[in-house]
Amino acid sequence: MRLGASTNFNGVPNRPKHENDAIPKVAPKWLKYDRQVLRFDAYFQEPVVESKDENFRVHKCTMLYYLEDDTIHILEDR
Repeated sequence: MRLGASTNFNGVPNRPKHENDAIPKVAPKWLKYDRQVLRFDAYFQEPVVESKDENFRVHKCTMLYYLEDDTIHILEDR
């Protein structure tokens, strides 16, 4: 009673309400972007010096950018 805590009619003081610490206010990146991937179609040119019939070859590939951990996966088509 001296601290100014409010009491119920049964004489038991009320406890202060605490925020729920189990759920973070800002979701971590690995949880927020779970299984989200950006896909890009790309190509690059490779010079060919062994053949006089062609100057370069074009290689097609797919780039996958994983948002959860900022990794890149490059797949080259056969």
